[in-house]
Amino acid sequence: MSRDGEEESVEEGAPSSGIIRVRARHDPFLVVCRCFSVITAAVALLCIAVNVMSAIRSFENGSDIFDGIFRCYAVLIACFVVLAETEWAFILKFWQVCFVDLRCELLF
Repeated sequence: MSRDGEEESVEEGAPSSGIIRVRARHDPFLVVCRCFSVITAAVALLCIAVNVMSAIRSFENGSDIFDGIFRCYAVLIACFVVLAETEWAFILKFWQVCFVDLRCELLF
């Protein structure tokens, strides 16, 4: 179907349905960036595990409370890194909904 003076042209050997399939090629740079993102998230998970175990030991001994507190902050930062690197958009949107709900409950 032609529009306002446009001409239709059909090439010989082209499929009669007019559907042309183009293969999507992945950009190698984006693939490398995704691999680094997965590696960073895995290392952050390992960091969470190590800091949790170290914080538990610090609080059990009772000798170095400040070290345990700093380990807890390290766990929170590592959790944020995991969320940022894996790009969990759904979780981040849900987090914003929770804050809105919390604000409404505090006001009323």
